Amino acid sequence: MFGLLREPEVKNSLDQEDYVTNRGKFYLFWNCIKTSGQPVLIALMAGDAAHQAETASDAEIVSGVTQELALIFKQIPIPMPAESIVTRWGNDRFARGTYSYVGATSLPGDYDLMAGPVGNLHFAGEATCGTHPATVHGAYISGLRAASEIIDDMLGAIDIPTPLVPASAKVDSLSPKHSTQKRKAEEDAGRDETEAAKQARLESVESDILKAIFNQLGYRPSKPGKPGSNPYLLYSKDKWAECKERCDEARRVATGNPRAKADRNQIRAAVGQMWREASDEAKRPYNEKTSSNRQANSEYAANFDEYLATWDEKAIDVRRRYVEAHREALSAEEEQKMWQALGVYGPVRRGNRVSRDAEDSGSMESIEGC
Repeated sequence: MFGLLREPEVKNSLDQEDYVTNRGKFYLFWNCIKTSGQPVLIALMAGDAAHQAETASDAEIVSGVTQELALIFKQIPIPMPAESIVTRWGNDRFARGTYSYVGATSLPGDYDLMAGPVGNLHFAGEATCGTHPATVHGAYISGLRAASEIIDDMLGAIDIPTPLVPASAKVDSLSPKHSTQKRKAEEDAGRDETEAAKQARLESVESDILKAIFNQLGYRPSKPGKPGSNPYLLYSKDKWAECKERCDEARRVATGNPRAKADRNQIRAAVGQMWREASDEAKRPYNEKTSSNRQANSEYAANFDEYLATWDEKAIDVRRRYVEAHREALSAEEEQKMWQALGVYGPVRRGNRVSRDAEDSGSMESIEGC
């Protein structure tokens, strides 16, 4: 953050009345680039300047703060902000421009006193946070504190053992009871590892099956989208870069700032003007492209259900042939569950596999490595 000391109306004046007009106007700037990821500055107003800002226009306030920044950073040109937000907390019916401040007769414990509950009524807000008063994060912290107090009132204090994690008790390794418990724990751990390995194997098999399906059929048909593009949108996409360069150049000439750039609204308006002034011949390829897109989309939409049913049927067939080619990958129970999950029952009967081995071995298509 950095501050701004305003000049008095009469240069080098020692009379406080000469400082009243500008006192508190843009007196402090917060650089929010680390928290927002964007080049954002917040300018603060105080005292009479804050009241004056309630009735001033956005353009007047933004122009004023930009001029002050230009006086501070004289070595570089300061452009107008790409976007601005002016708050008027005095007109906010929930705040009315108020927040806590430390008065001349305040005592160190006043914030804690205001934070204290009255019966089962608890208080939160920045005015109850002694460490971060008059801030949004102070209000948030106070809310956490009040919620904790309410939980304590309803449930009672939660005992936290010390140490939090007690040391394990030493047990005689020769104790039969200890040996039984240890063996049971090892068996449970072994079962957990087996289940984890099984899950990993099933996921690997499913991944290989999907790869085989996608390699042979491509991805599953997606649901048809909107009927087609607007010809203006196609035109805008083609002309945006060209129009942006023109608008940036016009902006640099108008401001005298070699680094000035036009905002998106200006560019969008310029592209719209170009489209309106374009000849029918210039618009023809975009209209034709739009008509072609709409026709293709309509045909796809009309046949989508058929495309989808055909793809699903072929995918089941690829899956069946993969399972036949990799019989060691799944047990009979695992395969049955797979088909049931897919809503398909009985595409492969494992009981008949052995009898079909001889006749299938020479005719079945191999999809190893899919």
